Amino acid sequence: MRMSAASLPDTSPSPGAVAQPQPVVLSVVIPTFNERQNIREIVSRLDRTLAGIAWEAIFVDDNSPDGTAVEVKNVAADDRRIRCLKRLGRRGLAGACIEGMLASSAPYVAVMDADLQHDERILPDMLAALSTDKADLVVGSRYVSGGSADGLAPSRAKISRTATGLARKMLGVDISDPMSGFFMLRRDKLDNIADQLSTIGFKILLDILMTDQEHLRVIEIPYEFRERAFGESKFDAQVGLEFLGLCSASLRAA
Repeated sequence: MRMSAASLPDTSPSPGAVAQPQPVVLSVVIPTFNERQNIREIVSRLDRTLAGIAWEAIFVDDNSPDGTAVEVKNVAADDRRIRCLKRLGRRGLAGACIEGMLASSAPYVAVMDADLQHDERILPDMLAALSTDKADLVVGSRYVSGGSADGLAPSRAKISRTATGLARKMLGVDISDPMSGFFMLRRDKLDNIADQLSTIGFKILLDILMTDQEHLRVIEIPYEFRERAFGESKFDAQVGLEFLGLCSASLRAA
């Protein structure tokens, strides 16, 4: 059953009190490239979903030509919970996620896409599992009971399931959705392995699992993967090649 933010400690100021800066409990890291049209909507959704929780959103932008970073900074000018890390001369989702997570001082960090396909409403459930010490890593899963990948285009859905099967069989990853780009973990766990992670490629969760699989308590929470409303998918043949490269490197290291 889905937990609400009300089940978590309320870090918002009491009515009539002078608002004081609260220590951030959760950093939501959102890598972006040409996602300007989605910025205000995702901030609005996080604001509704995480009411009562001290949170921030760290947008890590790879110098998007559509002005994504400018839009994030415009939002940040009126909302101190919003931060923008604009990267120059560096590209790639994995590296962006790592930089964003390491820029956080919060005890918990989440990664999600800016395209609105990840269901932000499960973030309180994910945080509850970590803050009550039930897990070290919580994965938003399309493939456990209650989840759905219906928002994927047929070609992407086929590739996703194939890659998931390969990851589970070849690499021994024992979760239903190791290719998920939607997860939350304890930042101290990340700090322990950050220097071992690859900044190349798109599948940062799989790299985390392969790097510290024996020491991470992992649970999955189902969600329904939505269709993209604006912008274009970043998935292409290069992503598949990078995934195969990660599998090969992991097998050699085993």
